[in-house]
Order: sequence, then structure tokens, then C-alpha cells
Amino acid sequence: DVTLELARAAEAQKTGNAGRTRASARRAVGWAISEFQRQKPERYYGEDFIQQLRSFMEDGTLPEDIRRAAERLQARLTHNFKSASEDPIADALIIIDFIRDELV
Repeated sequence: DVTLELARAAEAQKTGNAGRTRASARRAVGWAISEFQRQKPERYYGEDFIQQLRSFMEDGTLPEDIRRAAERLQARLTHNFKSASEDPIADALIIIDFIRDELV
């Protein structure tokens, strides 16, 4: 779930494992988007977390900062294994906090 994946991301960040940090942050967002879709079935973003991130990125009805965070998280690594997201946990929290606010 969201909390577990964020904890995994934080632990990976502490140990310097950028890849695991990014993967766990992405999964946390996927859990949040899945719950968003469950509670708001008219807002469908896909089944897997990468498709959900891409769909969030492309949804013009969402605020710009949410779409940009999704864009950074879904982006592939560069040829030198650099992520577009300098802080995947912060990007994940931008989206997760937005979803929490929308579901209140």
C-alpha cells in the first residue's frame, strides 16, 4: 500500500539505492491512483502504475504541478542512468497529497 511503499522508498534513499527509491515511490503513487479510481470510477487512468502515471501526466484537468511530478516519475532513465526526478519521494508526495485532498 501507499504507506508501505513510501517507507520502502525512504529506507532505500537512506542506503543510497536510487533505483529502489524511484521504484517504490512510483508504486506508492500507483496505489494512490488505484484508490482514486476506485472511489471515482469516472476517472480512469489505467491498470498498472506506469500507465497511471502517464495518464496523470496527460490529464489536462489536473494541476500543472501534479502533471509535472507524474512526468518526472514516469520518465525513463537517461543513457547514464539518471532519473528526471531528482527527488522521487517528493514527487510521489505531490501526487499522493493531491489525491488525498481530492478524496476528502
